[in-house]
Amino acid sequence: MSQGQKMSMMELLNDVEGLSLKEKQGRSFRFRMHLNKSMEEASIDALDLSIRSYHCLKRAGYDNIGPLAEDIASGKSLSSIRNCGKKSVREIMEHLFLFQYYSLKPEKREAFLEEVVNLNIYPDNKI
Repeated sequence: MSQGQKMSMMELLNDVEGLSLKEKQGRSFRFRMHLNKSMEEASIDALDLSIRSYHCLKRAGYDNIGPLAEDIASGKSLSSIRNCGKKSVREIMEHLFLFQYYSLKPEKREAFLEEVVNLNIYPDNKI
């Protein structure tokens, strides 16, 4: 992600026309992973994480985004990693979301954002 591409997760989600997502403390942020082969093989360096979050993932044995995404999808909690607290977990999830968003083709981005907004507004619905 280049500096010019960086936009906060909430700014991106609120850009979806007609929808607004309010950030609620204590609530987890949900999104589906749609990674292709090159995205899965990308190094965790591509997530542009803080030193603490980066070292948490490295210490846990994550070198690439694919295994990290698989473990998250299977329900493994990032907070079980030593020194990976709530802020680090949130940062990792935000950066995974942004990495995926900017890796998608521009014509697929809006549909992805709408899916994410719907997953977070209506968490009990299976979209």
